Amino acid sequence: MKDDNIMPLSKSIIESAVHFFHQLRIPKRNEMLIALTSTSAALLVAWGLYAWLALANLSLIFLTAVLTSAVLAGSYAALISALLGFLTFNFCFTVPHFSLAVEEQEQLLTLLFFLLVAVVVGKLAGDRQQRLTELSEARLAEEQERLRSALLSSVSHDLRTPLASIIGAASSLRTLDDQLTQHDRFELLDGVLSESERLNRYIQNLLDMTRLDHGNMKIERDWVTFGDLVASARKRLGNTLDGLQIKQHWPDDLPLLYVHPALIEQALVNVLENAARFSPPQGCITIEAYCSKLTRATKNGTTKQDTDETAALLFSVTDEGPGIPPELREQVFDMFVTGHEGDRNRHGNGLGLAISRGMFGAHAGHIYAKQGPAGIGTTIAMALPLPSEETECEQ
Repeated sequence: MKDDNIMPLSKSIIESAVHFFHQLRIPKRNEMLIALTSTSAALLVAWGLYAWLALANLSLIFLTAVLTSAVLAGSYAALISALLGFLTFNFCFTVPHFSLAVEEQEQLLTLLFFLLVAVVVGKLAGDRQQRLTELSEARLAEEQERLRSALLSSVSHDLRTPLASIIGAASSLRTLDDQLTQHDRFELLDGVLSESERLNRYIQNLLDMTRLDHGNMKIERDWVTFGDLVASARKRLGNTLDGLQIKQHWPDDLPLLYVHPALIEQALVNVLENAARFSPPQGCITIEAYCSKLTRATKNGTTKQDTDETAALLFSVTDEGPGIPPELREQVFDMFVTGHEGDRNRHGNGLGLAISRGMFGAHAGHIYAKQGPAGIGTTIAMALPLPSEETECEQ
């Protein structure tokens, strides 16, 4: 009975070893580098412990190198490490030393057993690591599919809503033209214009998100004033800001920004549109700006000053909306997060702030959310580094 149990195990080990050796090929650079590094480290450790450990125990050190290679670079690197360990172990630690010859039968068996175990264990560890990698890739693919589904859902809803309004207004103009007053016509045309601008901003956000996701966003910098950026953003928003008070506070001597104007303008459009959505009727949106040292936002919403004393333009947009709970202030910059009230029709598609963060990040700036003054509303704080004297001289 004992022999019956040993035979299948021995057969499995031999088959695994034979299959492993059939996979011989030219090793990749990283596989060879990791195998050489791990084996060299094992040699140094074994050499230091040679006087205290038996030969069989020293082989475990080289077996550890094989496992390390398997985890870091896969089963083929483990095979290379096993062969290197076998040769190094034989050359340095068996009698006669510094020779591949083996005089003692016991040492020869130790060497052969080490090689067999190293090959099999390395393959098993490498296969396990490969399965873990495949599992991770499968989970990533699943997450990407979830995001894709969410994007399709968002696109279908947020494209259909303005299109339905445009179609409805155009149909009314066509079929009820004789019954409409001049005022009614202007209201319908304003609705068409407003929904068309909203649709255009949404499509622009989708395009920007695609460029940011693929790393194709090109930064074409130019000199621009902060006031011009705000004016352009407000003009693009048009009727979205109707019924709201817009207050602007910044000194007249703000330095010029050296940025991609269209990208920063789009980021401001997204932030202002988000503030307008959450603001109550007749609410106030405040835009402020000043120069200071660049600060960074921590995970809990506080800030800390950079140690490199980088000059920056700090600006913010504050609304009088319901505010954002502290635990959600970082999440609102993730895609498809639309706020804790969750009304997609009112609060948008959850792309604007995520895209704004990407655009500020592309300029080495940052953006974060914090509580508004006196605990009312939300302040979206932003920062862009100012050009250095060297940059100004070059330009």
